[in-house]
Amino acid sequence: MTEPSIRPRYLIDQSVMSHFRTNPGVKEKVNKLAVIGALCSSAVTMDEARFSARNRKDLAFISELYGSVFLWLETDDRVEAEVARIRTALWKIGAGRGAQTTDVQIAAVALRYGATVVHNDGDFMTIKRAVPELNQLRIAPN
Repeated sequence: MTEPSIRPRYLIDQSVMSHFRTNPGVKEKVNKLAVIGALCSSAVTMDEARFSARNRKDLAFISELYGSVFLWLETDDRVEAEVARIRTALWKIGAGRGAQTTDVQIAAVALRYGATVVHNDGDFMTIKRAVPELNQLRIAPN
């Protein structure tokens, strides 16, 4: 189980990490977050990253980064309860299908652990409209 932390937690979405190695502005912003808090991953963020791998070496690098370097936030029954709450809230604002399944799951993990989702994906903005307590930070490539 993930231990309580006084440092801010930043759950990094693939929409940001896909630009980390190629965009100096994104890299600088993510590195600043790593200094002030803990960069985090989950089963969903890791699988999104693994899906983007270009070869075995890239896959191994991604697996190590997400599994050993980032703080791991586990999925449990409380995360599933958040998933249901988010999807219900999306329907209430008329956006029931306004966020992909993976983004709803990532948002649920963030809510469960009090983390901020770091992203460049409009789905998280939609989720924030439905669930205002979701902490999110959009980092767009320069």
